[in-house]
Amino acid sequence: MKRLLKSEKWAALPMRPGFGSFMHPTDGKLQLIKQLGVDDIILNMYKNNLIDTNFDDLPLPGDHQWEFKDLLMLRKRVENADIRLLALENMPFAFYDKLMMGQPGREEQLKHVQETVFNMGRAGIPVLGYGWTPTGVWRSSTTYRIRGGAQAMSVDLDDFKNAPLSHGREYSEEEMWDYYQYFLEGVLPVAEEAGVTLAVHPNDPPTPKLAGVPQLLRSFDAYKKAMELVESENHGLQYCLGNFSEMGADIDEVTEHFGKQDKLVYVHFQTVSNPLPKFNEVFVDMPGYYNPFKVLKKLREVGFTGMIMPGHVPKIIGDGAWEERGRSFTIGYIKGIMAALDNGL
Repeated sequence: MKRLLKSEKWAALPMRPGFGSFMHPTDGKLQLIKQLGVDDIILNMYKNNLIDTNFDDLPLPGDHQWEFKDLLMLRKRVENADIRLLALENMPFAFYDKLMMGQPGREEQLKHVQETVFNMGRAGIPVLGYGWTPTGVWRSSTTYRIRGGAQAMSVDLDDFKNAPLSHGREYSEEEMWDYYQYFLEGVLPVAEEAGVTLAVHPNDPPTPKLAGVPQLLRSFDAYKKAMELVESENHGLQYCLGNFSEMGADIDEVTEHFGKQDKLVYVHFQTVSNPLPKFNEVFVDMPGYYNPFKVLKKLREVGFTGMIMPGHVPKIIGDGAWEERGRSFTIGYIKGIMAALDNGL
């Protein structure tokens, strides 16, 4: 089946700003998003304390898969606010934790993931973003002070060196790549049939190993390997500029390489002070790892026409759990750069 992203509804859209990093499409959030002149969102189903997803209940029920009727109603809820639902980001770990670690029961989980992808296609949701991060997302702090006392996330790999094993033993690179290949070989043919695009997020932080588990998606070269492991037009990147900055990657080179292959599905627009082993996240207008204007210009040059959303943002005074003020600032910055590009700068 033709990728939903290549259908008339999506293919004619230009590069544009969007919102994500929240789970529940409440009336208040949808109204704010529309008032800010944004028409696209991503809903994040990864429950953690780093973004606005720490809830007792999910907007999608299900212990092992998502059902068509629930996915359809979620999409319609968003569209009734005159907003497009581009992607669901991050299935619950319980859907595929055994797949990630090669544990007994992974065959059953694979069937459920396949059914979830089928149901997303049937329900008209074009993208499933996912992480291959069995150890989860790690931070040293979420209250690192930057400009004006704003609170940002920070990482110092030294803080993690004494972490206990997360899965009972040390795992090898080879076996983790084998588990990932098994997943891709099982899911990508279904994604192709359903018209759904899969987009994988970098490991966060992108370090060789955490708690005894290799972090596969930690470098430009690792991403090349991941895209070549099982070749498919339906597999690409959640292009998290923050994580690629933490890797020390050449952002222009990455954008050029994957942009021309049509592998950049959507962009997390955020930056950090410097690469690992120690960094903190910064406002997008502060000195950081890359020049935001040049990055958006490069994305346009390689023909990227997807959504660009604020990723992690510093928490500023008056912000709630979603950091709506910080995200609004970032959206305004993105829109300003896009306006400049539209005017030939």
